[in-house]
Amino acid sequence: PNSHPYTPHPPFTLHIKKVQQKSGFKNILLEKKLEAQAETLEKKEAQLSEVLTASNLDPTMLGAVTKKLDDVLDGKNSALKSLQYELDRVTKAHNDVIRVYESKLTEFGIPLEELGFRPLITNTSTGPAGLVAS
Repeated sequence: PNSHPYTPHPPFTLHIKKVQQKSGFKNILLEKKLEAQAETLEKKEAQLSEVLTASNLDPTMLGAVTKKLDDVLDGKNSALKSLQYELDRVTKAHNDVIRVYESKLTEFGIPLEELGFRPLITNTSTGPAGLVAS
């Protein structure tokens, strides 16, 4: 028997590292975008509250402004949910790649410790990546 430990095929390992890097980067971008949207929404709500308080609008006009604001907020909330869903989907796909990779290493008798890095797995389900529940 060969006493040398098996080392993964370099292009395969590089490919896995690239996939991890890309999905990690995309996760970070989506999280930052989500945070920025939430901050913007908070600022706009505070500004509008100040304007409405200072304006002394008649109740009919105030109702129309409030309705318009609710419509805008509904749109922004929908966009935030969409971004969160995309983040969950990408995170799930990333974790699925790691699970498959680790299972293949085990299948071929390669200890995970020999990789030289530890894949980051976040908390997601094990269902198909396209079917993430939001």
